[in-house]
Amino acid sequence: MKYIPYLIALCLITLSCSSTQEVNYTQDTDKQLQFFLDDTFTDTKQDVTGVSLSVIAPFAKIDFSGAAGYDSIDKDALLKANQPFRIASVTKVFVAVAILRLYEQGEVLLEDAISKYISQEHIALLKEGGYDPDKITIRHCLGHTSGLYDYAEGGPEYIEAASKTPNKIWSRTEQIQFAIDNGSPYAAPGAENNYSDTGYILLGEIIERTTKLDLAAALRSLLKFDELGMTSTYLQSLEEPTQELPQEVHRYVGSLDATKWHNSVDLYGGGGLVSTTRDLSVFLQAVFNNRVFENKNTLDTMLLLDGRYKEGNIPKQRLGFDSYYSKKLDVETYLHSGFWGTLFIYIPTYNASIAINNTQDGDVDGDVLTNVIYYLQWLDKQPSGKM
Repeated sequence: MKYIPYLIALCLITLSCSSTQEVNYTQDTDKQLQFFLDDTFTDTKQDVTGVSLSVIAPFAKIDFSGAAGYDSIDKDALLKANQPFRIASVTKVFVAVAILRLYEQGEVLLEDAISKYISQEHIALLKEGGYDPDKITIRHCLGHTSGLYDYAEGGPEYIEAASKTPNKIWSRTEQIQFAIDNGSPYAAPGAENNYSDTGYILLGEIIERTTKLDLAAALRSLLKFDELGMTSTYLQSLEEPTQELPQEVHRYVGSLDATKWHNSVDLYGGGGLVSTTRDLSVFLQAVFNNRVFENKNTLDTMLLLDGRYKEGNIPKQRLGFDSYYSKKLDVETYLHSGFWGTLFIYIPTYNASIAINNTQDGDVDGDVLTNVIYYLQWLDKQPSGKM
C-alpha cells in the first residue's frame, strides 16, 4: 500500500528541533535512546499508543532496540521491542533490492519492457486498461514513473472494498484488474513520478517468473534473510516464520483495527512482509554496506549515483528508496515508510540505520527521529564517538 508522506516527519527535523547544545545527553546510548521513547510516550501533548525503535550505528557501538507504550489502542498489553508487525510499503525496498540482485546476476535488464517477463494474461489486462506494456520498463516500475494507476490508493475504492470483505483472499490478477477498473494511466511511461503499488506487484511477478520461485522463497534467497539473521521477517500468508514470534502489533486504518484483514490485501510486491524494527535496521545496514549485493556498484545503480544523472539533478525518488537532504543538519538520508505506521531510514554520514514503528499511525515518528539524529551528531563530536 501507498506510503504516508513521511518527508513531513523529516521536515520536523529542520523546523522544530532545538540545538544539541541545549540538551544534556549521556554516553550510555541504550539509556538515552530508551529515554527518547519513554519521553515521547509520556508527552501529554501527544496521544501516543505505542512506539518501537531500533538504531544500529557501529561508529558509536550502538545496536539498540526498545519500545514504549502498548501494542493496540485497547492498551491491554505492553508493546515489546521484538514484536513483529506488517511493514506495508516498506516491503517495496526489499522488492527493489531483489530486482537489483537479479540485475547484477544478468537475469534482468532495467531497461527491458515488463512485457518480456510478465504473463500474457497480465499483458492483456494492461492493454485493456490503455497501457502499452512494451513501453513500460522495469526501471519505470522501480522509480514510480510507469504511469500505472495505483490500485491500492489511487482512490478510496480499494480500502473500502477491503474493509467490507476483510477475509477476502486477493490475487495479483484481481489487484491489476482493480487498477484497470478504477483508474486510468497517470501519464506516459517515464513522463511523471506517480507512486504505484501496481508497478511493484508486477515487479513481484517478474521476480517469481525469473527465479521460478514463489515470492517468499525468492526474497528469502536473494536478500539473504537467513544469512543476515533476520529471523523475524517473513512474507505473511505465503510462508511461515522461521521461529515462534510474539503476537503482532495491531494495525489500524484510522480507528478501524485491520489486523485481521487477510494479508493478501497488501501483498505480491507492494507490501506483505512482516518484520521487526531490529530486522529492518539490520537489513538497511546490510544493503548499504554491501552484504546483500554481490557487486558494490549495484548500490550506486539503485541510488542513481552511477552517472545516469548529473550531480544536483538526481531525482529524490531512487529505485526503491526516497531520498531527502536536510540542509540544516547537512545530512543525506534514504528512507521509505509504510501505510500502517512504519518508517526506516539510512544516514550515510553516520552509517546509521533507524527503524521506527507506531502502533497507531501519527506524527510521533518525526519527534523520535529528530532526537535520534541530533544524538548521533552529538556522539560524533565526542572524543570516544569519532568514526
